[in-house]
Amino acid sequence: MVNSKVLNNVQNNLFNFIIIITWILYLLITFGLSVNAPQYLEDIHYFVKIYISLFLIIRFNPLRRVKFTNLDRKIAFNAGIFLLGTSFINQILQNYFSHIKQLVNLSKFNSN
Repeated sequence: MVNSKVLNNVQNNLFNFIIIITWILYLLITFGLSVNAPQYLEDIHYFVKIYISLFLIIRFNPLRRVKFTNLDRKIAFNAGIFLLGTSFINQILQNYFSHIKQLVNLSKFNSN
């Protein structure tokens, strides 16, 4: 059986890595530095949703008694931020890119 401290450290490091990558992708998208960043972000969001869902279901199911750890606190807090952020930020980015596309299409139309 895997040592729970080792598993906790692996999950903590993996979760920190995913959070950092997510913020880097948000910055790349915001400043228009990567065309592929939105797709990568969408893929990461999919897997993070699955990870958080499974973590919460397994860790906090009613048949189990657990001691709330710092990792649990971090996952729960970031789950809330993630759900709010993906809903809110994705909506803003979609509106932003829709507006940019309209401006580009207008400038193409006006230049002809």
